[in-house]
Amino acid sequence: MELGTFLLLSAFAYGIGIFWYDLLPGKLAERPWRVAAYPFVGIVLAEAMTRADWLGPAFGGLHVVPLLVGSLFGVVVDWLVTSSRHPAAIVAPELHARAA
Repeated sequence: MELGTFLLLSAFAYGIGIFWYDLLPGKLAERPWRVAAYPFVGIVLAEAMTRADWLGPAFGGLHVVPLLVGSLFGVVVDWLVTSSRHPAAIVAPELHARAA
């Protein structure tokens, strides 16, 4: 993989990650590398596992169908993992003042 293709894939993974996270009922992750990491891994896996006749058109060395399907799959996996862990159960620790 060339450097330009890697940078294009990273930028696309971040952009499409924001798009999919906004469409899902979950919350956008606070860390930008998490927003790009799961779609990136999904895209790489989809590109590697897709049959050659299902790849479709390519742009910049990247195929459009695995980009969209893989990124959606990566975001859904992240959303399921995050929702199963229930991170929003405790938003912040409660501070109680002692009665004087």
